[in-house]
Amino acid sequence: MTFYKSLSITALALVFFAGAAFAQVQQQPQQMPDLPSSEDVTDEEISLLVVTLNDLGPIEEKAQRKIEEAVEAEDMSFNRFREMMMAMQNPQMAGDADITDEEMTKIQNLQPKLMEIQGEAEQEMIAKIEDNGMTIQRYQEIIMGAQQDPDLMQRLQDELGIE
Repeated sequence: MTFYKSLSITALALVFFAGAAFAQVQQQPQQMPDLPSSEDVTDEEISLLVVTLNDLGPIEEKAQRKIEEAVEAEDMSFNRFREMMMAMQNPQMAGDADITDEEMTKIQNLQPKLMEIQGEAEQEMIAKIEDNGMTIQRYQEIIMGAQQDPDLMQRLQDELGIE
């Protein structure tokens, strides 16, 4: 269970901050800085990152509840909503979802509320990361570095208690 929770938290964190990272890259046509390797990340930073990831869990859960409530307020099941979102993001699945005009209207009506929920959650996550003593940039660098460096990923997983 801890593995899936940690994986979910990490995935959410990446989703929220990937957009910000891409926006920064588009605004600043500089090269992305070199991602840190395991040797570039201290044990203290690993511990701080794990504490931060665990602290982000309640924020993720609150945002998830708000999204589910917003979807259900549009008289749509959350599972159906998720299916349609996946189909809309993956053109190969689009034909499988059979999204009706009425469902598309509901999705369009939901969009502003979902963006508001995401924005609130993102602000809370940023505040939590900074409250825990990390900069957003360093947080992103370590998360992205762990995707590229197996040793860094292993250190992070060890600290998370993932086998």
